[in-house]
Amino acid sequence: MSVVQDIRLKDNNYRVNITLAFIFFSLFIIITVISIVMFYWTKLSTENFQNRVLFESKNIISEFNQKRDIAINSAKGIKNGSFIKSFNTNEQFLKVIFKTFLLANKDFLKISYVKDKHEFFCEKYNNDIFCNNKLYMPTNNHLVLSTDVNISKESFIQIDTNLKYFFSSIPDDIFKLLVLDDRGTVLYSNFLKTTSIFDMFNHTLANDIMQQNNKFITNDIYVKNLNGYKLVFIQNKNLLIKQKEVARNLAISMFIIALVLSVVFGYFFSKPLYHFYDELDRMVKDEIEKNREKEQMLMHQSKLAALGEMLGNIAHQWRHPITRLSLLVQNFEMAYKMQKLDDKFVEKFKTKAFEQINYMSATIDDFTSFFKKDKEKQKFYVREVIEDALKLLEGRIKNIEIIKEYGTKIEINGYKTEFSQVILNILNNAIDALNEKEIKNKKIWIRIKNNLIEIEDNAGGIPEEIKDKIFEPYFTTKFQSQGTGIGLYMSKIIITKHFNSKLEVENSKYGAIFKIILNI
Repeated sequence: MSVVQDIRLKDNNYRVNITLAFIFFSLFIIITVISIVMFYWTKLSTENFQNRVLFESKNIISEFNQKRDIAINSAKGIKNGSFIKSFNTNEQFLKVIFKTFLLANKDFLKISYVKDKHEFFCEKYNNDIFCNNKLYMPTNNHLVLSTDVNISKESFIQIDTNLKYFFSSIPDDIFKLLVLDDRGTVLYSNFLKTTSIFDMFNHTLANDIMQQNNKFITNDIYVKNLNGYKLVFIQNKNLLIKQKEVARNLAISMFIIALVLSVVFGYFFSKPLYHFYDELDRMVKDEIEKNREKEQMLMHQSKLAALGEMLGNIAHQWRHPITRLSLLVQNFEMAYKMQKLDDKFVEKFKTKAFEQINYMSATIDDFTSFFKKDKEKQKFYVREVIEDALKLLEGRIKNIEIIKEYGTKIEINGYKTEFSQVILNILNNAIDALNEKEIKNKKIWIRIKNNLIEIEDNAGGIPEEIKDKIFEPYFTTKFQSQGTGIGLYMSKIIITKHFNSKLEVENSKYGAIFKIILNI
């Protein structure tokens, strides 16, 4: 695939991605709105239920008291019409009165005459009325189920009513009702048959219902105290299900609308960004091309500078062997003139001349291999690169003390020639600084420890006002003829981009320390 095709493919991918981004963003906004609407819908439904419960509970208690008053007045009517304070009635008389009373009041279940701890009573069972007498035993639920009217200190009339009598007009479309005694026994329910609250709910919730009064236990359960008994209002599940269905259908409808709108919005609103991206992409490509050309130019200049330094180093290396060759030629000429040439002299001249020539040839080989461009990355030891660089700089460091502190033997993977160029640049800068400042006891420390390489000189350091500028392109403190200002810049580029590491500089008490922090 060509570069142009690759760029077009990336552009198309960007357009698809930005359209999808707008679609997802629109969906996010609309779904958020839906969530807020559903939240307030649920909250409103809950508040509506709770307000209705609070209102109806007051009506229920008011109606309960009214109907209880009716039962009390009925008992008082029997008392006033059939009993006098000293009246001793017989069972047959009471039986006729009590049966007539129960037949006339369908909501009254039982009527009793209690005297001296004995009870004569008539009660309904299915469609019949049965009468009997027994020892009187008060029931725990006497306050709610029964109504007492005293005749004297020793006797009273008791009427037991059906709980439906008190709660027959409860609207069950909003909530259901339970009436509990103090043990959790279900005395009345208008929606199910059960004997205990603990059979309906888990133990924790049931305990909360029994222990709390006049409050909402949960959003859909309200407990109200009534004469020591619990009225439990539970939200109608059928209504709750209908509300959830309405909410779900509303959410689905809104989601479908949101999906359609998000696609439309995603397409139309992303169009301006397409044009913006095209323009931005063109500008970025232009800048990348400019930077690439600039970097290539700097790399070329760096190579030229390195070549100049190489020629200078070769000149340093060749100066002594050329001098020796010159002396050998002069000695040969003098021997010829003095007619002292013989086989032994010629052989000796030949041997020494070839020694110098081989030395010069080896120097050329060392420099060409050192600056030869790497085609592939390879593993190499940092110590070997430093030693090769010192060998190339042999002519320049004869009057400089090189102090080596090699610790860890570091092996890295990369372009060996580029790394060598960095080491050579730093060493050359240190040598130039020592020579420029005419330091008497010139020293360079080379340290390797863990992933850190340090090259320090005793040239006094870099002025603080320019320390941050030395890695900038074309910045140099040397004369135009002596420096290009791109050596350290290219060294920084090589270490950071090609080796994913760091090149830093700081001043010590002796001079400057260049640090290569390897990312191993």
